[in-house]
Amino acid sequence: MQTLFDDILGIEGVRGIMWFSLNGDLLLSRFSKPWDFQPEKKEWWGLFIYTLDGIREAELVYDSGKLYVKRAKDGYLFVLLNSDAPIAMIRLNCDILMCNGDNGTATKGIKWFFKKRAK
Repeated sequence: MQTLFDDILGIEGVRGIMWFSLNGDLLLSRFSKPWDFQPEKKEWWGLFIYTLDGIREAELVYDSGKLYVKRAKDGYLFVLLNSDAPIAMIRLNCDILMCNGDNGTATKGIKWFFKKRAK
């Protein structure tokens, strides 16, 4: 899983990744470079996660960048981006990172795309 986080961080324009529990507790944070502003140290992330109210995916666009939010079964993945970051590549990598089968079992890598779906 750590290598998949590194793959996302390796995409041009990605500033950092933060993984939060559904309660708003920070479980993991990785950044491409140190900042003066430390987003992982802010107390209001829990309130922000509460206001997402189960949303599956969101892309928030600001003047100085973007915030991509992806919900998983046990938490939220936040990806901090530059405004010119390739969002399609980031979505693809996040889907691979958090892919779950219909029965709740994880499928690794690209196999998720070719998984046979029951009809």
